[in-house]
Amino acid sequence: MGFPIRRLFVVSVSLFYIYMGICTVTPILNSDLHSELKGTFSGHAKVFPGRFGVNIDPELYRFVFGVVEIVAGALIIIGESIWAVYSVWALLGMQAFLCLSLYSQGESTKCIPNLVALNLISVLAGGSHGAHYKVD
Repeated sequence: MGFPIRRLFVVSVSLFYIYMGICTVTPILNSDLHSELKGTFSGHAKVFPGRFGVNIDPELYRFVFGVVEIVAGALIIIGESIWAVYSVWALLGMQAFLCLSLYSQGESTKCIPNLVALNLISVLAGGSHGAHYKVD
């Protein structure tokens, strides 16, 4: 894939994560999506730490996920650095967790957008010729 097309892909996927992060944290851009994510994260909080007896406030959980999505998306857009690589892997882990969490809650149809996002971020992780980011 040529450089302009690859860069356009990277920027568009990063903007998607920034948008989703903003919608996760605040209802400024899309209030319907924000209210749906509020309900979804109450279920996510019960799955991961809840099964181990640890109770985390779903609002804090949602806020942390949203901020990580915003920061990781911005770091990927900024450039080819080690932080961009860490951001890609953080987003990859978050999407895998969200897919497993939704599946364990019995909401397998809600996994589809997360699986699409997981595949997009996997393409970023692989990059062109197996090395998207040049880290020296």
